[in-house]
Amino acid sequence: MRISDFVYAELSEAIRDLRLTPGTPLSEPAVAASLQVSRAPVREAFTRLADQGLVTIVPQVGSSVAPISMASVNDAVFIRSALEKSAFQQAIGFDDLDTTALQELVDLNRGAAERGDLEEFIQTDEELHQLVFALAGVPQIWQVVRGAKVHLDRLRRLNLPGAITNPEIAAEHQLIVDAIADRDEAAGLRVIHRHSTRIIGDTGKLRQEFPDYFIS
Repeated sequence: MRISDFVYAELSEAIRDLRLTPGTPLSEPAVAASLQVSRAPVREAFTRLADQGLVTIVPQVGSSVAPISMASVNDAVFIRSALEKSAFQQAIGFDDLDTTALQELVDLNRGAAERGDLEEFIQTDEELHQLVFALAGVPQIWQVVRGAKVHLDRLRRLNLPGAITNPEIAAEHQLIVDAIADRDEAAGLRVIHRHSTRIIGDTGKLRQEFPDYFIS
C-alpha cells in the first residue's frame, strides 16, 4: 500500500464514522504529524477526498471536512437498495442456503440495541447486510456498496442514537432473515426497500438539529 493510500484510508474512515465531523479544519502538517508521514501523501489524500466530496479545499484559506451531501446520500440509498435486493434474489435460489449466521447477527444486533451499545449495534448491522451478499455468492459486491455509501454512513452515524431505540429496525432485520429462510421473494424485496430507505425519513429532524452538517 502506498503511503497516500494509507493516509486516505485513515481519513476517509474517520470522516465516515464522524470522528471527523463536518466542518472540522484539516491541516496538512497536523495530519502528517499524527500519522507520522510526510506532507506530500497527505496532500494527495486530501485531493482524493475532495474529489469524493468529503473534504473542502479553499486555496489560501485551508481544508476542512465537507458537509454531508444529501444528493450523495440519495444515490447511495438507491445503489444499496438495488444491489441488496439483487443479492437477496440470488441467495434464495441456492439449495444449500444456511441462515444460521444471519440469525446470530440479528440476535446480536437486537441485544446491542437493548443494552444501548452503539458501536456493537452499528457493527452487527453492517455485518448482517454484508452477509446477505456473501450468501448470494458475491461477497466482493459489498465493497462496491461500502465505497458508495460514505455520505450515507455519516448520516447513519448521526442518526445512531435514534436508530438504536427504534424497535422497527430490529424487526426489519428479522423479517429479512425470515424472508431469506422462507425464500419469500415478495416479502424480502418489500422489507429491504423499506429498511434501506428508512434513513431518508429521519433526515428532516437531523437537518434542523445540525444545519451546518448538510448540503443538498
